[in-house]
Amino acid sequence: MADLTDLIARAWDMLSRWAVPVMMTLAYTLLAATSNTSTIGKTWMAAGLALVMVAWFIFRALTDAAALARALSVGEPARLFELAGRHLARRRRPADRARFLVARGLAHLLRGEPTEALAALDQARPAPELQPLATTLRIVVLIELDRVAELEGLTVRAPRTPWFAWLADGLLAWRDARLADAAPLFSRVIDDIRAGSALRAIAHVYAARIAEAQADAAAAARHRAAAANLAAPDAVWLRGETAGTAAKP
Repeated sequence: MADLTDLIARAWDMLSRWAVPVMMTLAYTLLAATSNTSTIGKTWMAAGLALVMVAWFIFRALTDAAALARALSVGEPARLFELAGRHLARRRRPADRARFLVARGLAHLLRGEPTEALAALDQARPAPELQPLATTLRIVVLIELDRVAELEGLTVRAPRTPWFAWLADGLLAWRDARLADAAPLFSRVIDDIRAGSALRAIAHVYAARIAEAQADAAAAARHRAAAANLAAPDAVWLRGETAGTAAKP
């Protein structure tokens, strides 16, 4: 059944990508063949077809970019794996692959697989605009794996997307047992809707750990419930269905 579902998904992806170009090419070819027009007229038809093709593939590229941006923001492991698998199979340039490798890394993290997440992030060569997300995820993964030494030198500076820096700085403060410094940083991420559901849920997870370290069971329960509410159904780490590997400060 899984193989059949995968086959259907691949067939639908191919159909959605190539059905319009093939149909438009056939339509323009038929029009050129049956129309009583000169070579100049047929040349204009060919130019019109080329314009349609350019518009279609630009639309497809924008659609794919929007789908990935949404999946990264919401934190949907299944969708992230789907997009990463589809695009990595046909992209070879490191710059083109980086965003999808980061997406795969986030998907593994949300499924409670930090080792696999780190392996995906290690393969990525993110451009400057992707660096804040990639570095923030790396910090989370290294903390979950309790690989403290590798956190040295990792910082995030993102003036246009400050929630990445807040989360990264909060994570490093939490790891150093500076709970009073970490708590307000996580609160800023939680309160900023621009950060997206996934990052806000991660901030809730660590805010819950701070509450637990301070023996505030009620606050910890509230944060864990909030993280679960923001999480996708298969984001088991955010939903507390997979035990974290990080030691409490």
